[in-house]
Amino acid sequence: MSARPGAGSPRPYRFPRVVEQVTAGGLRIVAVSMPQRPLISVQLLLDGGASGEGISDAGTAAMLARLLPEGGDRHDADALVEAAELYGASIGAEAGWDRLSIGASLPASRLSNVLDLIAEIALAPRIPEREVERGKALRLAAIEQANASPRARASEALIASIYDPAAAYGRPLGGTRSSVAALDRAALVRRHEELIAGGAPLLIIAGEFDLTSAFSAAAASPLASLRGTSTATRATTSAPDQPAAAPARGANGAPRLLLLDRPGSVQSELRIGRIGRSRLDPGFHAALVHAEIVGGLFGSRLNRVLREEKGYTYGAAAGFDFRRGRGPFTARTAVETSVTAAALAEARRQVSSPLTHPVTDEELTGARDYLRGTFPLRFGAPSAVSGTVGGLLSLGIALDELDRYRDEVAAVDVAAVTAVASALEQTDERLVVVGDAASVAEPLRAEGFEVEIRAADVV
Repeated sequence: MSARPGAGSPRPYRFPRVVEQVTAGGLRIVAVSMPQRPLISVQLLLDGGASGEGISDAGTAAMLARLLPEGGDRHDADALVEAAELYGASIGAEAGWDRLSIGASLPASRLSNVLDLIAEIALAPRIPEREVERGKALRLAAIEQANASPRARASEALIASIYDPAAAYGRPLGGTRSSVAALDRAALVRRHEELIAGGAPLLIIAGEFDLTSAFSAAAASPLASLRGTSTATRATTSAPDQPAAAPARGANGAPRLLLLDRPGSVQSELRIGRIGRSRLDPGFHAALVHAEIVGGLFGSRLNRVLREEKGYTYGAAAGFDFRRGRGPFTARTAVETSVTAAALAEARRQVSSPLTHPVTDEELTGARDYLRGTFPLRFGAPSAVSGTVGGLLSLGIALDELDRYRDEVAAVDVAAVTAVASALEQTDERLVVVGDAASVAEPLRAEGFEVEIRAADVV
């Protein structure tokens, strides 16, 4: 019998060439050359996103991004779509934690035309009152739908338990029921003015195009009037990643657990969370390897034990959400009601297992090879390249990170992975279960948890 072939060595890879210019006003233009990609990607990034929002205005950036494509001073929503289609383009906007982006996919020959359309909605958006109310209604309906989903409810409750109530990261990026209901057009106009005045505008063009023509088109666009003044983000009442002050353990030292009651549920959603790491953390690559070993790969410890060995679940996963501030680390799965307590106890053991059962050479090699091997696959499309470049530059990370990535991952050793696990263990653990309290509360207490029961539909 012939032997099964093993994994080969990763092929050499170098990120596409990047060239930059800055306009007289301060607009930073970054061109990424990608031969044989004639359908190019353009992204305008404005500094400041949901991480700068407080309790009362949470979701403002997300709502603004939804409404920007409703048109500007020359085109209403329908006319904007028609104009974009005439140039073979599609235009959209999206808000993240750290920035708001307006982007388009288009033929390279139409760059000047599409930049004018992007400039129109970026500099003078229409923001129709009628669409504000419609957007609010849709967002509120989405909140109600998420509240009715055990999976979404468990994840939202976990995030809220990790961070202080005033911290932006403890709320959904799209806002809460009360903050969305209070939104009005005036608040969105103010938010837009803050973004335009906030400084550090960034325009990214990726694909196959003539560099000289692309820079000329960008410099001649109304976008060139954007002023690059600073990288300061909006002031908030607290750090976006401020951890919750509530104790993680009860008076007797038992781990505290929030149980959201869904009477009659045949499954339980399980969540384990801690405050994680910033994307700016020098241990970023080690954290990636740690996450793959613990809960990223199909053969990760969490999935292997809970799914393959115990048969508790169809799948379990864990990992970091990297942001400018310290995003959350979460572990998640769904199990049959009867094994809720045992599955949660086992999941906690596996999340902490790098400290009790050191990472093996086989695990380390598998995680590193996976990350190194799949890295180039992320950059086949210009939109993926422009998004990655924008994400790094908006955080102040040099683009040579992309050429160093695979070497940095290859250099991660067992000690580095253990250090990530140790640092994670020093943060407060938060536990959430959504399920039938009548069936699972006592087994959870018998397993050693201090259980607080609330109705699942109470936010």
